[in-house]
Amino acid sequence: MNEPMPTPSRPVLVTRPAGRADALVTLLTQQGLVVEHRPLVRLTLEGGAELAGACERLAAGRYTHLVVTSRTTVQALLAASGAGSATRLVVPATTRVVAVGTGTAEALAAVGAPASLVADGSGAALVEAMPPAAGPGVVLLPASAAASPTVPEGLVAKGYRLEQVIAYRPETVPLPAATADALRRGEYGAIVLTSPMIARAAAAVEVHDATAVITIGAPTDGAARAAGLPTPVQAEAPTDDALVGAVLSALDAAAS
Repeated sequence: MNEPMPTPSRPVLVTRPAGRADALVTLLTQQGLVVEHRPLVRLTLEGGAELAGACERLAAGRYTHLVVTSRTTVQALLAASGAGSATRLVVPATTRVVAVGTGTAEALAAVGAPASLVADGSGAALVEAMPPAAGPGVVLLPASAAASPTVPEGLVAKGYRLEQVIAYRPETVPLPAATADALRRGEYGAIVLTSPMIARAAAAVEVHDATAVITIGAPTDGAARAAGLPTPVQAEAPTDDALVGAVLSALDAAAS
């Protein structure tokens, strides 16, 4: 590969989907970094009868638990609930709401469905946090069409009856040619990856060895390593603040 540009002059590439990166980009920019946002994945909310029916059953109290694993799922539930322009999700008091992490919990609270259980940001942590089913626990799990089996398999193993429905569909999108070429040449100081699918898409483009690869959690980190990306740096927590900390640490290490 060609020699990369000096680290201080290289921007940070954020690859989150459109509409999901603003807070992270702002935090990185506040640290004096040059940031480019180029999504590698597009998210399309599911609008079919299956999700709409699940929302009706949710409002009617048919589930003991609602398990939510992303902020995008919250958007999909609200859109499919038939509430029109309403901004609140109908969840009965008899249904316990479970969020995978703090970001998802904030999104749920914003639509009037606060979580009573908030895990540490990963599917494995969510399964660990859930107690074994007491009686006929029926879980509604709306999730990505590309979701890992970690949560559904873990909940079934704990004795829950599960209804899993597709909430949204991710698809990879190509980077602009100039961005892809710059990534291969090492013109970015760091690239931030926030899902296994995004990690695999980045690997398909190729990432220069001198570009720091920052991952949001263990599943994304594992996918990045399996795809052969340069040794990734996993954020200490699946939060924007932790991602910023990981980027700063990696850039400092590269500069020294």
